[in-house]
Amino acid sequence: MKNSKAKIGLVSISDRASSGTYQDKGIPSLKEWLAKALLSDYEVVEKLIPDEQPLIEATLKELCDQENCDLILTTGGTGPSRRDVTPEATLAVATRTLPGFGEQMRAVSLAFVPTAILSRQVGVLREIEDHAALIINLPGQPKAIAETLEGIPSKGIHGIFAAVPYCIDLIGGPALETRPNVVKAFRPKSAPQPHVIDAKIIDPKEGKADSAIIMLHGLGSDGSDFEHFREELAACGAPVEQARLILPTAPERAITANKGFLMRGWFDLLDTDGFVASDEPALGESARIAERLIGLEETKGIRRDRIFLGGFSRGGCVALYTALELDRPIGCIFCMSGYLPIESADDIEHVGQGILSPIFLTYGKEDNDVPPVYPEISVKELRKLGATDLWSKGYDGVGHDLCIEEVTDLSDFLEKSLEASR
Repeated sequence: MKNSKAKIGLVSISDRASSGTYQDKGIPSLKEWLAKALLSDYEVVEKLIPDEQPLIEATLKELCDQENCDLILTTGGTGPSRRDVTPEATLAVATRTLPGFGEQMRAVSLAFVPTAILSRQVGVLREIEDHAALIINLPGQPKAIAETLEGIPSKGIHGIFAAVPYCIDLIGGPALETRPNVVKAFRPKSAPQPHVIDAKIIDPKEGKADSAIIMLHGLGSDGSDFEHFREELAACGAPVEQARLILPTAPERAITANKGFLMRGWFDLLDTDGFVASDEPALGESARIAERLIGLEETKGIRRDRIFLGGFSRGGCVALYTALELDRPIGCIFCMSGYLPIESADDIEHVGQGILSPIFLTYGKEDNDVPPVYPEISVKELRKLGATDLWSKGYDGVGHDLCIEEVTDLSDFLEKSLEASR
């Protein structure tokens, strides 16, 4: 049975932690690392158990056979002491072994401690009739967990997680996508790439793409609205002839402000008034989609400082919301006829190190769909949230539409960003 999103089982094996003698560190460390490393949606099933082989075996079987976990990560119980029986339990439930995982884990750990040769960690598959799970034994210490999963890129030592997404693909599980700055998942060029969302991809007419523009459409529209956007920018002077244009189409959802009618939209509008009238769960989901599209361009060889995320109207809202989520800057984020869909910057508890990417925000002064006060307030709130490189302008006589002066200004902004990245 294939899950719609990845399901990950986390098993911490410790006599003392399971009895309450001390607080378990294994599962919190794994959850923290997964949140940092994974772009794709996933859910977690947690188990804290003692070093008892029959119980470990039963837990691994339950997570695979009943919970349908695609990936199961264990921590603890892999040393040479007599109570360390995690490898034995793992091998007992396995249908096939993957020796490379254990070999690479020890290779990574040996870069830090000579006692890594004492580790008996294994990687295996457990396969039942309609499902399969990858099971990997990890070290018990939080620092060692991260080192094993990530490797040491500066020394050319690969972490084991780089191979995990493709392994999950091969056993029929859902696509896992990673943040390339944490761990760059490897898939052969011939392998199908993860599906993020329905999107039209327009590559350069000739030659290889050297940059990427991700453009998010407005409410009730679709990606085809901006098929000629690259040419329009180029006509206004932007050097984007070699840019890849990515035009995703939002899913259909019931729009409350439109009497619940289904429309293509990045988030629901609960009413027609103000910043609080936004659907924050869907905004977060759409921001993750945008981040995944950025990550996918990185895997194709496009540098982050040459990736541009923007949108029109509600698509622009999502672009600005995504700016709150990014832990590393991209070339720029642009919003045209949109706004930051939060009531106040004071309601945002944590925005990483502040907004890191340059921001371009424009609007029509005669816009009745997105009144000018919305983007004007947004500029103030964005500055509160750390946006230091922010350019904004309102255009006289312009409604909820793009004007040539606005496209020209964006072209100039993109040109400066591309020149700075050379």
